[in-house]
Amino acid sequence: MKHKYYIDHFNKLKFLKFNFMQEFLESDDIWSFLLNAIGLISFGVGFWLIYKLVIFSINLRKNKKKNFNNYINLLKLPDRFQGLTQIGIQSNIQQNIDCKILDSNEKVLHTIFNEKIVKGEKILVFDSSKYKNGEYYILISTSYQSILRKIVVDN
Repeated sequence: MKHKYYIDHFNKLKFLKFNFMQEFLESDDIWSFLLNAIGLISFGVGFWLIYKLVIFSINLRKNKKKNFNNYINLLKLPDRFQGLTQIGIQSNIQQNIDCKILDSNEKVLHTIFNEKIVKGEKILVFDSSKYKNGEYYILISTSYQSILRKIVVDN
């Protein structure tokens, strides 16, 4: 008899809990609150992302304008290097330039140029007849940047 009382009491509590949760979830108030909360959070995150994107683009433009003069411009290289080949470099400031030839394992084979150049255009001469036919790399470095290009020697 005592067991029946506890079982009935337990079933009643279980029903009340389920009924309360069901009414709670079916009410319009909870869903409108949740949707408004999600919308408010989405609005805040979206505004924060747009703010960060604008700040990033402003800083990027400032840095480009500031550092643009420090970079060198490597003029177009020929498709195949045969004999004496000219390598053109343009610089907006006086700076030290290091130009090296590397093998396929990026081991330095030869230093073409390692001096300070003045503002303007500089032509470097590379004698490819000293090398076997194949692929090599040319590395041009300054204190601000490094340029690595693949070249093909075909004598």
